[in-house]
Amino acid sequence: MKRTLHVEVHPFVDAADALAGRKPKARGVGSDNTVWWLADAEGEGDEVLHFADGWDTWERFTLPREAADFDYVQPLPGDEVLLVNARCRYLSEKQHERNAHVYSPEGTLLRELTLGDGIADVQTTSDGQVWVSYFDEGVIGNRGWGGNGSRSPIGSDGLVRFDALGQRLPGEQVPVDIVDCYALNVASEQETWFYSYTDFPLVRMRPGQRSTVWQSPVRGAHAIAVSDTHVLFGGGYDDACQLQLFTLYDRGHQRLGPVARIVLTDETGRAWQPSWLKGRGPWLHGAEGTRHFRVPMEQLLAQAAAT
Repeated sequence: MKRTLHVEVHPFVDAADALAGRKPKARGVGSDNTVWWLADAEGEGDEVLHFADGWDTWERFTLPREAADFDYVQPLPGDEVLLVNARCRYLSEKQHERNAHVYSPEGTLLRELTLGDGIADVQTTSDGQVWVSYFDEGVIGNRGWGGNGSRSPIGSDGLVRFDALGQRLPGEQVPVDIVDCYALNVASEQETWFYSYTDFPLVRMRPGQRSTVWQSPVRGAHAIAVSDTHVLFGGGYDDACQLQLFTLYDRGHQRLGPVARIVLTDETGRAWQPSWLKGRGPWLHGAEGTRHFRVPMEQLLAQAAAT
């Protein structure tokens, strides 16, 4: 990709004061683009942190000291919070580890769910759908999953939709074989995108409609932000921080056309080096240290058109 576009993006929030020297254990973005972090409390109960537009301080609650470790944090309707561990052990045909816990805003455990092993990402919708993507061990089987029929991994399709009670929901069949779901973007209640190994197709799924599949030249991205006309890939095998913008319909055809390599810079002009990237609809979120940024596709496209 020959063209490079530099875009200044200021931090949306800096969690340094809220973390007070603690390490973030998990980060998430809600369907409303609010920010969720899970902070290590060093022997105390871990703390859930939530930040939204216009707030001066983080909303927070502490988990019970005996709470399990978690890798993903997402909001559910009714101010509930879903925390998920990526690993889940098969115990018996009728019993599995419950690797997802739902908490009240006061930190009370409300229920425990089983979402399967080898979870790559979790994203919820405003109406309580829980989309879960899986990496290869969750698809093929590990930790007791795999083998005979009763041990079939929950994540064998690579992407599964649950309700807020942990019940699997019927839906459109995943149109490609997923060995490892590298990137997930639940754009709305009616639109879900993913990007997966081995051939790295970009796929859009909509209820009641045939899925749309694009062949992608990008290998190893771990985040995608999407609009009706463009996709932004975050990361890759060669550069974990690279951002590449493509049109979805190149010269009137359904194929990815390169637009520009994107370099995001902060208010000092220094390039962001995010250790974590996530796409939610047309927004790309990223975190570097305690600072969290977000940038809409609209801003990138406007700057691309102006230069």
